[in-house]
Amino acid sequence: MNRIIGIPSDGPEISDNISAHFGHCNFFVGIEISDGGKFEKVFALPNSGHSSCMEPVINMKQKNVTDMILTGIGMRPFMGFQQVNINLFQGVSGTIEKNVRMLLGGNLKSLSNASCGNNSEHSHTH
Repeated sequence: MNRIIGIPSDGPEISDNISAHFGHCNFFVGIEISDGGKFEKVFALPNSGHSSCMEPVINMKQKNVTDMILTGIGMRPFMGFQQVNINLFQGVSGTIEKNVRMLLGGNLKSLSNASCGNNSEHSHTH
C-alpha cells in the first residue's frame, strides 16, 4: 500500500511552504508516495475554517492519509490523529517538497506531543 502524507500548507502546490500551524493553514495538501519512493500531489483541500479541531483530522482520515508532517499543532487535533492512527512528524520551515524529501530520507522526527511551531520563524497564538 502506498503512503499518503498530509501537509498543512500556505498554498496548494508542492513548491509552496509548509504552514506554521496546522489549524491556521490555507490548504491541506496530500502527497502519495509510491513503493519506489516517487511522489505526487493527490489532493489540495482549502482550509475554509472548521467548526471543531477534529474536522481536519476526520478529513485527513477520509482521504486515507497515513502520515502528517506538521510544524505546530494543538493538543486536541494531536490526540485526534493518535486516535485515528495517523503518524505525525515534526516538519521544518520550507517547502512541501523539502519536507517530503526529508521524511523519505529519515530526517524528520516523530512528533510525540503537541507543539507550537518550534521550527517556525513565525510566532502565533491559539
